[in-house]
Amino acid sequence: MTRLDARKGISIVAGLAATLAVALAGLPATATTADTAAEPKAAGDMAPAAIVQSVAVPGGPCGDSALGTTCRAYFPDLTRDPHGDADDLLMVYRWSSAHSQQASQLRMMRSRDGGATWQQATPFIVADLENYDFRDPSLTTLSSGRLLLSYFVADGNTGAFVQTQVKRRDADNAAFSAPVQVFSSTMPRPINSAKIAELDNGQLLIPLYGTPNGSSTHASIVVASVDGGVTWDGRVTGRQKTIASSPTVNYQEPAITEIEPGHVRAIIRTASTSGASTAGVQTDSYNNTYMTTWTAPTSLGVAMHGPEVEFIPGTNLVPTLWSQPNASTSPTNRPTVIALRRTNVLWADTPKHVLYNPGSNWDSGYPGTAAIGTTRLVTVVYDTDRNAAIALRYNTTDVD
Repeated sequence: MTRLDARKGISIVAGLAATLAVALAGLPATATTADTAAEPKAAGDMAPAAIVQSVAVPGGPCGDSALGTTCRAYFPDLTRDPHGDADDLLMVYRWSSAHSQQASQLRMMRSRDGGATWQQATPFIVADLENYDFRDPSLTTLSSGRLLLSYFVADGNTGAFVQTQVKRRDADNAAFSAPVQVFSSTMPRPINSAKIAELDNGQLLIPLYGTPNGSSTHASIVVASVDGGVTWDGRVTGRQKTIASSPTVNYQEPAITEIEPGHVRAIIRTASTSGASTAGVQTDSYNNTYMTTWTAPTSLGVAMHGPEVEFIPGTNLVPTLWSQPNASTSPTNRPTVIALRRTNVLWADTPKHVLYNPGSNWDSGYPGTAAIGTTRLVTVVYDTDRNAAIALRYNTTDVD
């Protein structure tokens, strides 16, 4: 397949059980700057006890006229640096002058102090092709040390979907592989917006959403890779599973993680057929049946954009984060919220904390989170009013 990194002389490849479900929704089985104490404008007891925030990526000149004049970071994500120490993190983000319908690059930063300061990684620009928009990037560190970069590509002028792609690398400071396309057996335009999950049995799952053939609403699916992320082909028998679909509900932006061996959880954004935001949902699969059986989606009671769900190894903690619009349509505020779930505590009994509040700005949030050990978390969000990507550092006890 044609590589997407080089800017000259390259083109994209052509064509580039119900009761159990209710129970399961209740029982869930990190640019160098000075730090400042965060003062999120949170409501009531939702404010976290303590948090330190810093500007990880300030906005500035785009550096390429195709991207516009003044650019900023959008949709950042984090992972543990597979070739670093415990405090070493990698961050990827979209660099562009507009939220959509604008050419962009994907850029990568590195922190060696748990997200307090950030420097350009090697390579720095990890996806770039003139007139194309690289969106919703995610990073996943595998147990082998392999680093996976996933994202979807759109036309930089019209916003039309082109394809979802995955790149990989195995050595520190090495270039990523050429991108490989992710295929679905039912969706001509499968979109990825959250991390790839590595399962205990060695398989990898990429969460996707899009409109299946013959449908008018978005469904959420997973596609499996059985070769360490080298190929992603849902057209192969047994490699794709629909996890949520409905003729009256849009299931969008699914995020997944493995809670324990064989138990995979999905948190999914939903919207009505008119596009209005509705409550996020949870669905689970047990006993390695993620390619055959998922529980019926169960409402979590709050609207969620860009949900994220992680499991902290060595604990029973499942951080669940999302951007929460203050209105179902035309929101004027979209704070980032966290629920530090335990595997034996009901969702309703889990405190929810506003982790970052952008005030009167809706174009913000979309958290990316990495755990440092078992007690520390780093989350990155973007805020167009501040023209920056913001790193938030805190302890699990601060949001418990």
